Amino acid sequence: QRELPEIAHLDPRLLEDTDAPMRKRMEVYIKLLQHNIVKALQAEEPGARFLVDSWVRKEGGEGISCVLQDGATFEKAGCNISIVHGKLPLGAIKQMASGKIQERLNYRMDGPNPEVDSLPFVAEGLSLVVHPVNPFAPTVHFNYRYFEIGHPKTLKDGSPNPRYQEPKDAGEGGPPPAAWWFGGGTDLTPIYLFEEDAKHFHSVLKKAADKNDPAFYPTWKKWCDDYFWIPHRKETRGVGGIFFDDLTLTSSWNVTRAAKLPKEYIGLSAGGGPSDPGKPISTTHQHDIHTLFKTVRSMGDSFLPAYIPLIQKRKNMPYSQKHVDWQGIRRGRYVEFNLVHDRGTKFGLQTPGARMESILMSLPLKARWQYMHDVNGTGKPRDSGGEGKDDMREERRLQAVLEKARDWA
Repeated sequence: QRELPEIAHLDPRLLEDTDAPMRKRMEVYIKLLQHNIVKALQAEEPGARFLVDSWVRKEGGEGISCVLQDGATFEKAGCNISIVHGKLPLGAIKQMASGKIQERLNYRMDGPNPEVDSLPFVAEGLSLVVHPVNPFAPTVHFNYRYFEIGHPKTLKDGSPNPRYQEPKDAGEGGPPPAAWWFGGGTDLTPIYLFEEDAKHFHSVLKKAADKNDPAFYPTWKKWCDDYFWIPHRKETRGVGGIFFDDLTLTSSWNVTRAAKLPKEYIGLSAGGGPSDPGKPISTTHQHDIHTLFKTVRSMGDSFLPAYIPLIQKRKNMPYSQKHVDWQGIRRGRYVEFNLVHDRGTKFGLQTPGARMESILMSLPLKARWQYMHDVNGTGKPRDSGGEGKDDMREERRLQAVLEKARDWA
């Protein structure tokens, strides 16, 4: 059994090859990053080994799931790659990329006689969740992904599609994309609040984002706070990080391969909706697909320096059953968010041929639901923990932060 995913066959030079298809560059990047992350996490875990599980999707594509369970440091840690392709049905297309696909590609998708009933797609991503054993060590999640939509070779009625472009050569791996975008983010979910940990995590992310564009971190930080809000609990999942989606340049969609497009400023959104028309948010610098790929790599590469020092600092701290019980309560909230609100989980559960074991990898091995918990029972009046309640002071400190997001960097 392999203990690390294989990378000897990968060519790192592709990362900087601006002539190579982005789908090939992203595939190499996420496979290299997965290897580095699994190696670093394994170095912190003396009690268990990662299972490296390669799989093939019969509808098209492959993946590598690296999962460790019941360790001394990590109760559960998973780092998964998914590289899938196939045909995306109209219902899914209309919900993706904020509706821009239908608008920009200009296919007739509605009415009794649509031009297409599906579009080719490629989806590549690396996702990770770590649930440590020690309640003082924080849970962490990240996902970075790349998505392409293509033009079908023929329309629904069988006629040739005039928008379709043949690949220039077999090495390209397919025709050029009609639409593309990046998405992703990383966020920290502490069980107990150590402000220095939250500040370190956010400062590393901010530094990585700022070197690509100063507008990225503040916009994506707010989006993260909004995205990981649990409405039925009126609290966030953790202390946040960054989150973004639909990172693209729509002016480059649906153009001929020969077109050389200049860099441009990108309109950003915070919180998943359009920018406030009165206060439009734009990048500070001009970008193209190559600078956006560099940004995604910067954020992915920032994970280990943001998180590993926190594990090293907290994994051996002494703890009691009280701390484990609170850990179970917080993990219950994690489960609630992932199954009820997370778009990626819901999309995966509804996708034909999706690999359920990989989708549900994010869930902890153990969680706890306690009726009307003293600190965070929903609908229970909050108090500041007066005389006789000091034993829950640290739990209340975390709860206060979860109910009102803070700036950490």
